[in-house]
Amino acid sequence: MKTVIDLDDELLERARQELGTKGKKDTIHAALRLVAERSERMEAIRELLSVDRDWTGIVDDDKTPDSEQGAA
Repeated sequence: MKTVIDLDDELLERARQELGTKGKKDTIHAALRLVAERSERMEAIRELLSVDRDWTGIVDDDKTPDSEQGAA
């Protein structure tokens, strides 16, 4: 279905860069998908957080390349 809408070009460009998409249509579809799947991601996060574990620093550790772990 074709729809004509007025888009904020700066916002669209920022979304394109963040999502790594090429064109307007791809960017809009990716953004819509991201929002539509938000509740599923939130539920997965809730399930992970319910696991009895100390999650302190886990995100930072996952972003550190293996060669740099322990170097600090």
